[in-house]
Amino acid sequence: MSLKSVFANKSASLAKAALSAAAFVTVAATLQIGIATPVQAQYCEGTVHGLSRSYNLARGTGFLAVRAGPSASAPMVHQLFTGDTVEITDRRGNWYFVGGDGFEGWAHRNWMSNSCG
Repeated sequence: MSLKSVFANKSASLAKAALSAAAFVTVAATLQIGIATPVQAQYCEGTVHGLSRSYNLARGTGFLAVRAGPSASAPMVHQLFTGDTVEITDRRGNWYFVGGDGFEGWAHRNWMSNSCG
């Protein structure tokens, strides 16, 4: 076997190994993105549940506040009620970014079931 053929075989083996490693990294990154942001990969619908039957704005009961940011201290932009459905398009910790008829904002996930799985 000539020296040239030995190097040619080594180059081909190295190229195949590099290609396999690149494919593995691509698949792993794709899976990681899917795990990190499950609601971004598909349409998800959220349904509000578990709220008090007694509405009291001052005490914050009987509704789920939709807020301008993913924080209880962010300004309220909308209210949801038991049985309301919304589209979920993002998640940050315990907060879902939701939208519906003419509104969007952040709602705490404790009072929402979702179809995201």
